[in-house]
Amino acid sequence: MTRPLAPSVRAPLAGRRRLLVAGLPALLAAGCGFKLRGQTELPFKTFHSPLPASSQFGGELRRSLRTNGATIVERREDAQVRFELLGEAPEREIAALSTSGRPREYQLRYRIRWQVRDASNAELIPPSEMVLRRQVTVLDVQGIVNEEEVLLLYRDMRIDAIQQILRRLAVLPPQPPLP
Repeated sequence: MTRPLAPSVRAPLAGRRRLLVAGLPALLAAGCGFKLRGQTELPFKTFHSPLPASSQFGGELRRSLRTNGATIVERREDAQVRFELLGEAPEREIAALSTSGRPREYQLRYRIRWQVRDASNAELIPPSEMVLRRQVTVLDVQGIVNEEEVLLLYRDMRIDAIQQILRRLAVLPPQPPLP
């Protein structure tokens, strides 16, 4: 016959068991190669964009590049890499109608066209178009959309677009330093 453990022995074992259960997911994630996304290693040091820092896209792009170690320069001639935004358009289209003919769901699209050139004006990334989509459901009987939700979805799409651009910039060939 086995005797139950004394409370003074059970407490430390329960604490170790909780620690093991809490730490197990972290150990499994580390073992599979999972790593939190950190800074992106960019193959250039200086970057120029004619977008004003006050624009939503320009400000977010500059912030992301600075976070990843790039220096934003004001003069085009001082940059190893030059970003050009050729077009930016938020779009909204009715995706579904209710039985009464009112909009029930909208598809939001954020479309941008852009390109990247090097210091000698050679194309590093040719003109590219990116389209991001999100659905928004109308909860109002009158078919009115919550504009705050729409603005938040457009902001999320803009940030997603910038992250995709950063990934494209990260795989560029290393840029030579400027004289």
